[in-house]
Amino acid sequence: MNNRQQPVAFVQLPFPSQEDPLPQLFKYYNLYQRKFNTLFPEYQLNEGDLWELPLWIAHMDGAVGRDDSILVDASKVPFQTETCIEKIIETADPSYILFFSPLTQNFDLAKDVSRRLRKMGYKTVVGGNMADLAKLEDFTWMHTGLARERIYQEMMEKPEGGRIGTPVKVGKNQIPLGYRPRYRLLSSFRDKVPLLRFSASHGCLFTCTFCGDAWTKQLHEVEKELLKEELEELRSTFPSTKLIYIGDKTFGQSKKAVENLKEIIHPGYGYRLIVQTHVLVVDEWLMDTMEQLGVEVVEVGFETADSTVLKEISKRRKPDVFINVLEQLKDRGFHCVLNVLGGLPNETVESQKKTIDFLYETKDLVWLYNLYNFVPYPKTPLFPIIRDRIIDWNFKNWREDKPVVFEPYHQSRNESWEHFLRLIETCSELLEKSKEESIVEGRLYK
Repeated sequence: MNNRQQPVAFVQLPFPSQEDPLPQLFKYYNLYQRKFNTLFPEYQLNEGDLWELPLWIAHMDGAVGRDDSILVDASKVPFQTETCIEKIIETADPSYILFFSPLTQNFDLAKDVSRRLRKMGYKTVVGGNMADLAKLEDFTWMHTGLARERIYQEMMEKPEGGRIGTPVKVGKNQIPLGYRPRYRLLSSFRDKVPLLRFSASHGCLFTCTFCGDAWTKQLHEVEKELLKEELEELRSTFPSTKLIYIGDKTFGQSKKAVENLKEIIHPGYGYRLIVQTHVLVVDEWLMDTMEQLGVEVVEVGFETADSTVLKEISKRRKPDVFINVLEQLKDRGFHCVLNVLGGLPNETVESQKKTIDFLYETKDLVWLYNLYNFVPYPKTPLFPIIRDRIIDWNFKNWREDKPVVFEPYHQSRNESWEHFLRLIETCSELLEKSKEESIVEGRLYK
């Protein structure tokens, strides 16, 4: 078959964390979900359901732009090269170009699968946050940079393989990406996902060095007509899912993106919204707009209460500013969720204590906590800084529920891990106490 006629198969691989979750964190998120369900009872996960769609497939399907592309869903097979290959060859013969977008956990698996399949006559391409670490012997093509509508043409113009993609340019005013996500390949998940993710902008202009999106150093606003078309496709493909997570990395950073959402999300659609934002962009206008949009939950990046550590990771704000924003959000009736990050390279015992103290101090202002341990994804600005300190290159261990894979600057790996376990214990205690107080008041939760 001529290369220019080769269709694409997007391959979703399994993750090892599906098989052995951290027990303490698993128990915590059971508490989390029970409280979450008091506000969103429709958020229920049954056997075989996904908590969220593999959204990269919708984006890449839109960027590739071919109607003959297919999905190979190997997400539920055992985490083994052989079983993944069996699943792939059941669905796609060597006429298909196999597209992978692994994270750290399944990056080595993707490489193994790709090398084996290439020997069987397949061509493969890798994109996403791990593509920069791929080698020529691993995949036919390695796509770095942001996905754009010419990605398929770039592969066809370079049939011998190699690196493709457009270098990222710094600056706010960026040209549109040229495509919109398409959900046709994900229609089989209808009624099996309780939440949809929908973005009016991509990228972020903040420079938090731990963030996997900070490498873009730019903001792309989705054109309103494309945004409207995407929403209409979501409505028709997933008509029963009414909970939407606005995926803009920092909601409110682009007023144009927020205004576009106001114009296309009509109250009659019955959507309930969750957003994530930064304390420095929360003001009266944004809170007014969130009320008009029907936002119910606001996630705020917190990470740590130590301003010195925050300064070192280019996130500048003081705890008192944070408390003021939390108070304003709660007064407006929003449910606030803190994104708490352990395992930062510059953490100290003192900074950990400040974080725990802050969680107790703000317990009446916060509804839930999202807990992560830092992973030095290659696209994070911290990666090249601490690369020489990485001592575990087994990518299966690069997980947000595992010990850090590098030597921290001011403590041991074990001390860093003990702090993360204390974070889980603290947040579990706060949720349990919230539950007990609510039962006394005659309700399940506040």
